[in-house]
Amino acid sequence: MRRLLTLLCLLLAGLASAQTKAPAAKEPNAVRLTKYILGVADLDRSYIFYRSLGMDLAPGAELKKPASLADALLKLVTVPPGTRFRNMMLKIPGAAFDLEVTEFSNMELQPGQPHMQDPGASLFSLAVRDIDAAIAAAKNAGGEVVTTGGLPITVELGEVRARMAVVKDPDSYYIELQQVPNAPQEGSNILGARFGSVVEDIAKTVIFYHDNLGFAVGPAATPSAAVNSLLGVPNAQIRVGEIGIPGTKLAWRLIELKGVYRKPYQLRIPDPGAPAIGLEVHDLDDAVAAVKAAGGTSITEGGSVQLGNGKVGFVRDPSGILVELSQR
Repeated sequence: MRRLLTLLCLLLAGLASAQTKAPAAKEPNAVRLTKYILGVADLDRSYIFYRSLGMDLAPGAELKKPASLADALLKLVTVPPGTRFRNMMLKIPGAAFDLEVTEFSNMELQPGQPHMQDPGASLFSLAVRDIDAAIAAAKNAGGEVVTTGGLPITVELGEVRARMAVVKDPDSYYIELQQVPNAPQEGSNILGARFGSVVEDIAKTVIFYHDNLGFAVGPAATPSAAVNSLLGVPNAQIRVGEIGIPGTKLAWRLIELKGVYRKPYQLRIPDPGAPAIGLEVHDLDDAVAAVKAAGGTSITEGGSVQLGNGKVGFVRDPSGILVELSQR
Protein backbone atom coordinates (compact mmCIF):
# COMPACT_ATOMS: atom_id res chain seq x y z
CA MET A 1 0.00 0.00 0.00
CA ARG A 2 2.83 2.38 0.94
CA ARG A 3 4.50 1.59 -2.38
CA LEU A 4 1.28 2.37 -4.28
CA LEU A 5 0.98 5.71 -2.51
CA THR A 6 4.60 6.52 -3.31
CA LEU A 7 4.06 5.78 -7.03
CA LEU A 8 0.90 7.86 -7.04
CA CYS A 9 2.74 10.81 -5.47
CA LEU A 10 5.52 10.53 -8.04
CA LEU A 11 2.98 10.42 -10.87
CA LEU A 12 1.15 13.51 -9.60
CA ALA A 13 4.45 15.33 -9.13
CA GLY A 14 5.43 14.47 -12.70
CA LEU A 15 2.12 15.78 -14.06
CA ALA A 16 2.48 19.01 -12.09
CA SER A 17 6.02 19.45 -13.41
CA ALA A 18 4.88 18.84 -16.99
CA GLN A 19 2.09 21.40 -16.63
CA THR A 20 4.51 23.92 -15.17
CA LYS A 21 6.92 23.46 -18.06
CA ALA A 22 4.25 23.51 -20.80
CA PRO A 23 4.95 26.29 -23.33
CA ALA A 24 2.76 29.38 -23.15
CA ALA A 25 0.41 30.18 -26.02
CA LYS A 26 2.23 32.00 -28.80
CA GLU A 27 1.56 35.74 -28.92
CA PRO A 28 0.00 36.94 -32.19
CA ASN A 29 2.68 38.36 -34.47
CA ALA A 30 0.57 41.34 -35.58
CA VAL A 31 0.71 44.30 -33.19
CA ARG A 32 -1.42 46.98 -34.82
CA LEU A 33 -2.57 48.61 -38.02
CA THR A 34 -0.28 51.49 -38.96
CA LYS A 35 -2.04 52.95 -42.02
CA TYR A 36 -3.98 52.35 -45.22
CA ILE A 37 -2.07 53.17 -48.43
CA LEU A 38 -3.22 54.26 -51.89
CA GLY A 39 -0.79 54.71 -54.79
CA VAL A 40 -1.85 57.48 -57.16
CA ALA A 41 -0.78 59.16 -60.39
CA ASP A 42 -1.09 62.78 -59.22
CA LEU A 43 -0.78 63.63 -55.53
CA ASP A 44 -2.13 67.16 -55.99
CA ARG A 45 -5.26 65.83 -57.71
CA SER A 46 -5.77 63.23 -54.99
CA TYR A 47 -5.33 65.87 -52.28
CA ILE A 48 -8.12 67.95 -53.84
CA PHE A 49 -10.37 64.89 -54.05
CA TYR A 50 -9.93 63.60 -50.50
CA ARG A 51 -9.89 67.05 -48.96
CA SER A 52 -13.26 67.71 -50.61
CA LEU A 53 -14.63 64.67 -48.75
CA GLY A 54 -13.39 65.95 -45.39
CA MET A 55 -9.82 64.69 -44.87
CA ASP A 56 -6.73 66.84 -44.56
CA LEU A 57 -3.07 66.94 -43.63
CA ALA A 58 -2.07 67.23 -40.01
CA PRO A 59 -1.93 70.86 -38.77
CA GLY A 60 1.25 72.52 -40.03
CA ALA A 61 1.96 69.84 -42.65
CA GLU A 62 2.11 70.65 -46.38
CA LEU A 63 2.38 68.81 -49.67
CA LYS A 64 5.94 67.81 -50.47
CA LYS A 65 7.75 68.14 -53.78
CA PRO A 66 8.98 64.94 -55.48
CA ALA A 67 12.46 63.87 -54.33
CA SER A 68 14.84 61.09 -55.34
CA LEU A 69 14.58 58.02 -53.14
CA ALA A 70 17.52 57.05 -50.91
CA ASP A 71 19.14 53.66 -51.51
CA ALA A 72 17.32 52.01 -48.59
CA LEU A 73 13.94 53.12 -49.92
CA LEU A 74 14.82 51.99 -53.45
CA LYS A 75 15.39 48.51 -51.99
CA LEU A 76 12.23 48.72 -49.88
CA VAL A 77 9.89 49.11 -52.85
CA THR A 78 12.17 47.64 -55.56
CA VAL A 79 12.33 50.56 -57.98
CA PRO A 80 15.21 51.77 -60.21
CA PRO A 81 17.74 54.43 -59.18
CA GLY A 82 16.53 57.93 -59.98
CA THR A 83 12.93 57.17 -59.02
CA ARG A 84 11.27 60.18 -57.44
CA PHE A 85 8.69 59.98 -54.70
CA ARG A 86 6.40 62.00 -52.50
CA ASN A 87 3.55 61.18 -50.17
CA MET A 88 1.00 62.69 -47.82
CA MET A 89 -0.59 61.44 -44.62
CA LEU A 90 -4.24 62.39 -44.36
CA LYS A 91 -6.14 62.44 -41.08
CA ILE A 92 -9.53 60.73 -41.30
CA PRO A 93 -12.01 62.13 -38.78
CA GLY A 94 -13.27 59.44 -36.40
CA ALA A 95 -10.99 56.74 -37.85
CA ALA A 96 -8.49 54.49 -36.07
CA PHE A 97 -5.92 54.88 -38.88
CA ASP A 98 -4.45 57.43 -41.28
CA LEU A 99 -4.54 57.37 -45.07
CA GLU A 100 -1.15 57.50 -46.78
CA VAL A 101 -1.26 58.54 -50.43
CA THR A 102 1.89 57.92 -52.48
CA GLU A 103 3.14 59.15 -55.85
CA PHE A 104 6.13 57.70 -57.74
CA SER A 105 7.62 59.41 -60.80
CA ASN A 106 10.64 59.35 -63.13
CA MET A 107 10.06 55.63 -63.73
CA GLU A 108 7.78 53.54 -65.92
CA LEU A 109 4.38 53.13 -64.28
CA GLN A 110 1.56 50.73 -65.14
CA PRO A 111 -1.70 52.15 -63.79
CA GLY A 112 -4.43 49.64 -62.99
CA GLN A 113 -8.18 50.11 -63.04
CA PRO A 114 -9.75 46.91 -61.68
CA HIS A 115 -13.47 46.33 -61.85
CA MET A 116 -15.29 45.98 -58.56
CA GLN A 117 -15.38 42.17 -58.85
CA ASP A 118 -11.68 41.75 -59.63
CA PRO A 119 -9.47 40.25 -56.92
CA GLY A 120 -7.05 43.04 -56.04
CA ALA A 121 -9.69 45.78 -56.01
CA SER A 122 -10.23 47.63 -52.74
CA LEU A 123 -13.21 49.25 -51.02
CA PHE A 124 -12.44 52.21 -48.76
CA SER A 125 -15.53 52.85 -46.62
CA LEU A 126 -16.50 56.19 -45.09
CA ALA A 127 -19.28 56.85 -42.60
CA VAL A 128 -20.70 60.27 -43.41
CA ARG A 129 -23.18 62.73 -42.00
CA ASP A 130 -24.60 63.77 -45.39
CA ILE A 131 -24.24 61.31 -48.27
CA ASP A 132 -25.66 63.69 -50.87
CA ALA A 133 -23.03 66.30 -50.00
CA ALA A 134 -20.30 63.63 -50.14
CA ILE A 135 -21.40 62.44 -53.58
CA ALA A 136 -21.57 66.00 -54.91
CA ALA A 137 -18.08 66.72 -53.57
CA ALA A 138 -16.67 63.52 -55.08
CA LYS A 139 -18.16 64.26 -58.50
CA ASN A 140 -16.93 67.86 -58.47
CA ALA A 141 -13.41 66.60 -57.71
CA GLY A 142 -13.31 64.10 -60.57
CA GLY A 143 -15.03 61.05 -59.09
CA GLU A 144 -17.94 59.08 -60.47
CA VAL A 145 -20.81 57.09 -58.97
CA VAL A 146 -20.61 53.32 -59.42
CA THR A 147 -23.87 52.35 -57.71
CA THR A 148 -26.57 51.26 -60.16
CA GLY A 149 -28.72 54.28 -61.07
CA GLY A 150 -26.11 56.80 -59.99
CA LEU A 151 -27.90 57.66 -56.73
CA PRO A 152 -27.75 56.44 -53.12
CA ILE A 153 -29.83 53.37 -52.34
CA THR A 154 -31.21 52.01 -49.07
CA VAL A 155 -29.44 48.91 -47.79
CA GLU A 156 -30.51 46.81 -44.81
CA LEU A 157 -27.60 46.19 -42.46
CA GLY A 158 -29.03 43.90 -39.82
CA GLU A 159 -31.75 45.94 -38.12
CA VAL A 160 -30.50 49.21 -39.60
CA ARG A 161 -31.55 50.72 -42.91
CA ALA A 162 -28.82 52.95 -44.32
CA ARG A 163 -28.50 55.17 -47.38
CA MET A 164 -25.36 54.10 -49.20
CA ALA A 165 -23.49 54.58 -52.48
CA VAL A 166 -20.14 53.67 -54.01
CA VAL A 167 -18.03 56.17 -55.94
CA LYS A 168 -14.70 55.90 -57.76
CA ASP A 169 -11.89 58.38 -57.21
CA PRO A 170 -9.70 59.69 -60.10
CA ASP A 171 -7.38 56.65 -59.79
CA SER A 172 -10.31 54.19 -59.84
CA TYR A 173 -10.28 53.35 -56.13
CA TYR A 174 -13.74 52.39 -54.90
CA ILE A 175 -15.14 54.36 -51.96
CA GLU A 176 -18.26 53.25 -50.11
CA LEU A 177 -20.28 56.03 -48.50
CA GLN A 178 -22.71 55.23 -45.70
CA GLN A 179 -24.92 57.88 -44.16
CA VAL A 180 -25.10 57.64 -40.38
CA PRO A 181 -28.65 58.15 -39.04
CA ASN A 182 -29.11 60.95 -36.49
CA ALA A 183 -25.53 62.16 -36.96
CA PRO A 184 -24.44 65.49 -35.48
CA GLN A 185 -25.13 68.41 -37.78
CA GLU A 186 -21.80 70.13 -37.21
CA GLY A 187 -18.19 69.22 -37.85
CA SER A 188 -16.61 67.16 -40.62
CA ASN A 189 -18.86 65.25 -42.98
CA ILE A 190 -16.71 62.16 -42.29
CA LEU A 191 -17.49 60.35 -39.04
CA GLY A 192 -15.32 57.24 -39.40
CA ALA A 193 -13.68 54.84 -41.84
CA ARG A 194 -12.79 51.23 -42.51
CA PHE A 195 -11.43 49.34 -45.51
CA GLY A 196 -11.93 46.13 -47.42
CA SER A 197 -10.26 44.01 -50.06
CA VAL A 198 -11.73 42.01 -52.92
CA VAL A 199 -10.20 38.53 -52.82
CA GLU A 200 -10.53 35.38 -54.87
CA ASP A 201 -11.09 33.13 -51.85
CA ILE A 202 -12.21 34.51 -48.47
CA ALA A 203 -11.44 31.28 -46.61
CA LYS A 204 -7.83 31.25 -47.83
CA THR A 205 -7.26 34.85 -46.72
CA VAL A 206 -8.90 34.32 -43.32
CA ILE A 207 -6.84 31.19 -42.59
CA PHE A 208 -3.57 32.88 -43.45
CA TYR A 209 -4.09 35.97 -41.29
CA HIS A 210 -5.56 34.01 -38.39
CA ASP A 211 -2.91 31.28 -38.31
CA ASN A 212 0.15 33.43 -38.97
CA LEU A 213 -0.60 36.90 -37.61
CA GLY A 214 -3.29 36.33 -34.99
CA PHE A 215 -6.22 38.10 -36.64
CA ALA A 216 -9.62 37.27 -35.15
CA VAL A 217 -12.07 35.42 -37.39
CA GLY A 218 -15.30 37.35 -37.87
CA PRO A 219 -18.60 36.37 -39.43
CA ALA A 220 -19.10 35.56 -43.11
CA ALA A 221 -22.39 36.17 -44.84
CA THR A 222 -24.20 36.46 -48.14
CA PRO A 223 -25.55 40.03 -48.23
CA SER A 224 -28.92 41.12 -49.57
CA ALA A 225 -29.52 41.74 -53.26
CA ALA A 226 -29.32 45.49 -52.61
CA VAL A 227 -25.55 45.11 -52.20
CA ASN A 228 -25.30 44.03 -55.84
CA SER A 229 -26.81 47.36 -56.86
CA LEU A 230 -24.64 49.19 -54.32
CA LEU A 231 -21.43 47.76 -55.82
CA GLY A 232 -22.68 48.00 -59.41
CA VAL A 233 -22.40 44.24 -60.06
CA PRO A 234 -26.00 43.07 -60.57
CA ASN A 235 -25.24 39.47 -61.55
CA ALA A 236 -22.46 38.63 -59.09
CA GLN A 237 -22.70 36.14 -56.24
CA ILE A 238 -21.33 38.10 -53.29
CA ARG A 239 -19.95 36.87 -49.99
CA VAL A 240 -18.50 39.07 -47.29
CA GLY A 241 -16.26 38.09 -44.39
CA GLU A 242 -14.27 39.90 -41.70
CA ILE A 243 -11.03 39.51 -39.79
CA GLY A 244 -10.32 41.52 -36.65
CA ILE A 245 -7.03 43.45 -36.72
CA PRO A 246 -4.96 42.99 -33.54
CA GLY A 247 -4.45 46.17 -31.51
CA THR A 248 -7.68 47.75 -32.80
CA LYS A 249 -11.43 47.30 -32.72
CA LEU A 250 -11.38 47.50 -36.51
CA ALA A 251 -12.48 44.69 -38.79
CA TRP A 252 -10.88 44.25 -42.22
CA ARG A 253 -13.65 43.37 -44.64
CA LEU A 254 -13.04 40.67 -47.27
CA ILE A 255 -15.28 40.56 -50.33
CA GLU A 256 -15.62 37.68 -52.78
CA LEU A 257 -17.60 38.07 -56.01
CA LYS A 258 -18.32 35.06 -58.19
CA GLY A 259 -20.57 34.27 -61.15
CA VAL A 260 -19.07 37.09 -63.24
CA TYR A 261 -15.84 37.49 -65.15
CA ARG A 262 -12.97 38.29 -62.79
CA LYS A 263 -9.44 39.35 -63.61
CA PRO A 264 -6.94 39.26 -60.72
CA TYR A 265 -4.95 42.49 -60.34
CA GLN A 266 -1.50 42.42 -58.77
CA LEU A 267 -0.09 45.88 -59.32
CA ARG A 268 3.39 46.90 -58.18
CA ILE A 269 3.83 49.22 -55.22
CA PRO A 270 4.53 52.34 -57.38
CA ASP A 271 1.64 51.76 -59.81
CA PRO A 272 -1.38 54.08 -59.55
CA GLY A 273 -4.32 51.96 -58.42
CA ALA A 274 -2.27 49.76 -56.06
CA PRO A 275 -3.69 49.69 -52.50
CA ALA A 276 -1.75 48.38 -49.50
CA ILE A 277 -2.11 48.09 -45.75
CA GLY A 278 0.51 48.80 -43.10
CA LEU A 279 0.99 46.39 -40.20
CA GLU A 280 3.36 46.54 -37.27
CA VAL A 281 4.54 43.07 -36.21
CA HIS A 282 6.63 41.65 -33.38
CA ASP A 283 8.88 39.64 -35.71
CA LEU A 284 9.18 40.87 -39.28
CA ASP A 285 11.40 38.01 -40.43
CA ASP A 286 8.87 35.48 -39.14
CA ALA A 287 6.04 37.31 -40.91
CA VAL A 288 7.94 37.36 -44.22
CA ALA A 289 8.74 33.65 -43.88
CA ALA A 290 5.07 32.88 -43.23
CA VAL A 291 4.01 34.84 -46.33
CA LYS A 292 6.48 32.95 -48.51
CA ALA A 293 5.58 29.56 -47.04
CA ALA A 294 1.91 30.19 -47.80
CA GLY A 295 2.56 31.11 -51.45
CA GLY A 296 3.08 34.86 -51.18
CA THR A 297 6.24 36.79 -52.05
CA SER A 298 8.73 39.14 -50.42
CA ILE A 299 9.14 42.35 -52.44
CA THR A 300 11.80 44.22 -50.46
CA GLU A 301 15.38 43.34 -51.39
CA GLY A 302 16.71 41.10 -48.60
CA GLY A 303 13.30 40.90 -46.96
CA SER A 304 13.56 44.20 -45.07
CA VAL A 305 15.56 47.41 -44.72
CA GLN A 306 16.64 49.31 -41.63
CA LEU A 307 14.84 52.63 -41.20
CA GLY A 308 15.66 54.57 -38.06
CA ASN A 309 15.38 52.31 -35.01
CA GLY A 310 13.25 49.73 -36.78
CA LYS A 311 12.97 47.79 -40.00
CA VAL A 312 10.39 47.67 -42.77
CA GLY A 313 9.61 45.24 -45.57
CA PHE A 314 6.94 44.91 -48.25
CA VAL A 315 5.29 41.60 -49.09
CA ARG A 316 2.50 40.38 -51.31
CA ASP A 317 0.36 38.06 -49.25
CA PRO A 318 -0.99 34.72 -50.59
CA SER A 319 -4.15 36.52 -51.80
CA GLY A 320 -2.12 39.10 -53.74
CA ILE A 321 -2.60 41.98 -51.28
CA LEU A 322 0.34 44.34 -50.73
CA VAL A 323 1.33 44.68 -47.08
CA GLU A 324 3.95 46.97 -45.56
CA LEU A 325 5.36 45.18 -42.49
CA SER A 326 7.23 47.16 -39.84
CA GLN A 327 9.05 46.15 -36.67
CA ARG A 328 10.21 48.54 -33.97
